[in-house]
Amino acid sequence: MKNAIFQYFLPANGVGKLKHYKNETGIPEWGQYSVAHFAKYAESNNADHHFFTESFVNATSNYFEVCRVFLDPMFDQYDKVLYTDIDVMPKDISQNVFDIDVKDIAGWPEFKHREMTADPKWRASTSLKNRYKHFGSELVKPKTVKNDIRMINTGVVLWSKEARLKAREMFDDYEKWFHYKNKLLDSSVRDGGHSSHCLDQPYLNAMWTKYDFDVLEIDMKWNRFPMKDENYPCVFAHYVNDSRFNIPSTYEDLR
Repeated sequence: MKNAIFQYFLPANGVGKLKHYKNETGIPEWGQYSVAHFAKYAESNNADHHFFTESFVNATSNYFEVCRVFLDPMFDQYDKVLYTDIDVMPKDISQNVFDIDVKDIAGWPEFKHREMTADPKWRASTSLKNRYKHFGSELVKPKTVKNDIRMINTGVVLWSKEARLKAREMFDDYEKWFHYKNKLLDSSVRDGGHSSHCLDQPYLNAMWTKYDFDVLEIDMKWNRFPMKDENYPCVFAHYVNDSRFNIPSTYEDLR
């Protein structure tokens, strides 16, 4: 088995007034921690690590650079590829994510945990239902957690080779998804829903459902959002939103 970890950083490109990493132009300090320690995690678990700072996808929104995981033929040499955002930190190197028996994709379905300080806000709204329906998909419920809809957090996703090849061949155009009723691009839009609906996470979730991908819902330990207790056990800690700025102080001993 040959496996890899994929991360990227692109600065804000000003499209739709999206605050991508708060308009950082160079690799932010918190991101440098993530990249360095995922390189160590990869080495410890016999995987390659790829971190890119140039665009391959060249999408209107830099968020869709995540699609490189299935669009770039370079990854065809690997059996499994883990994509992870650069606001994620590996906290337990001894647990190998590549041991997960994934058929297509594996990821954590977002839900509000009682100890969590972040609040995943995905709901079965009419606007999100209509967006999915427009693209021939539908909202589904998660199998492992109590929540309105299954919304796999795409900050940490494990892909099989078969899934990446299928996605390259079958997935709808991400540009059409991004431009459809996007009120960030067109201020006259009134029924497009929250601005996040046009981004990569709902797009990928919609495509996995539309094309009947096997979606393995994995435990929160693989993608733990900020908690009241930093010592709450996990393998990967995901410092979403402004909590990412706490990474340097939280991991000061790793300098």
